[in-house]
Amino acid sequence: MRRSIILSNVMLALASSCFAGLLGRPYHVRENIPLDGQYITVDSSNNATEWWWVQASSPAVDGQAPPSLHITFYQGYPLTILKTVSGGADAPENYVVLNGAFSNGTVFAYTIPASAGTVSHVGEAVSGNWAGAGSFHNSADRSTFSVKLDAPEFGVSGTLEIRSDAPSHFGCNTTTSTYFESALPANAELNAGEEIFFKQLGWATSQPGGPVTVDVTLGGSRLQFTGLGYHDQNWMPQRIDTFMDDWYFLDAQVGPYDLSAVYAAITGSTRNFNTGFLEHAGAILQNQCSLLGSRTRDLVTITPYGLAFDAPSGVNVMDGFILEYTLKDGEQYRFNLTGQSLVLDQPFYHRWVGSATGGKVGGEQFSGVSMYDWLNPSLRPYNG
Repeated sequence: MRRSIILSNVMLALASSCFAGLLGRPYHVRENIPLDGQYITVDSSNNATEWWWVQASSPAVDGQAPPSLHITFYQGYPLTILKTVSGGADAPENYVVLNGAFSNGTVFAYTIPASAGTVSHVGEAVSGNWAGAGSFHNSADRSTFSVKLDAPEFGVSGTLEIRSDAPSHFGCNTTTSTYFESALPANAELNAGEEIFFKQLGWATSQPGGPVTVDVTLGGSRLQFTGLGYHDQNWMPQRIDTFMDDWYFLDAQVGPYDLSAVYAAITGSTRNFNTGFLEHAGAILQNQCSLLGSRTRDLVTITPYGLAFDAPSGVNVMDGFILEYTLKDGEQYRFNLTGQSLVLDQPFYHRWVGSATGGKVGGEQFSGVSMYDWLNPSLRPYNG
């Protein structure tokens, strides 16, 4: 199978001592920033990063790979090594990363520099323009998120559009805060990594799921499919490898359910973290974050399973994940996410696209699509 990937492209596909300010505001105050807007200042004077991420995939058919497309509009670099391999002080501050796979299994990756990356808004409608690479627009009611790719020098052009009526949300709640600090006990003393993770790493999900249409041309090959899509954005004042050892991000759309979950091991901390979101036909069943072991209800349990050796990256990897949601009333939902296409594989970062099955325990079961990441800056081994 041809893999049109070079090191910097693969690593840039991710999802400072001089802190980035929240556009001059205290980090915990959203004020008039639209949900999908620009939250922090990112430039060459700091180590901050902000990015807008969208992914689309469709179920595998007749033994082929599931077609997929992942697009990230970056300001700054999420890992220290990325800045280095991208040119150090000469690395572009703004760029767009594309990766994914065709249904024949061919994996692709592109990193397209932009002369500028600007985000503007009118009310809650948000537009981003990465000059020379592409643009995006999120409608005021967040019913439509669209991307236009326009980089003829790289042989890249086309469009992606998500239509969604699923509820937008933050990591721990629907409206209160974009940060994870509500998972902490009152008056908790934090180390440096915890201070960044819980209070300055932001996450806002505009489109948790919805039908997607993809029609792009990549180096003369057309990638065209309809399926399911997802869009969120993140920001942080320092690079991930300075405060995080291990991270799973999981997203799936299964019948009438949209779901996501995160597990994080923070550098120098015993406070392992997770967050779970589950909605059914537009109604939120769970939207919480918590510390592992801190509760028995209103939580998600994230369990990797299987063991395989991935030769390109030289490390052991999992076959999939089981997500078990326990609601406040004790109701339980269980989903099995299985990787079918490994679209990124570096020792510290893997991404899969695949299938998902599940639903309410004891109730009707459904099938759908999944995408999940394993980010492992500490190179902590996985042994099943």
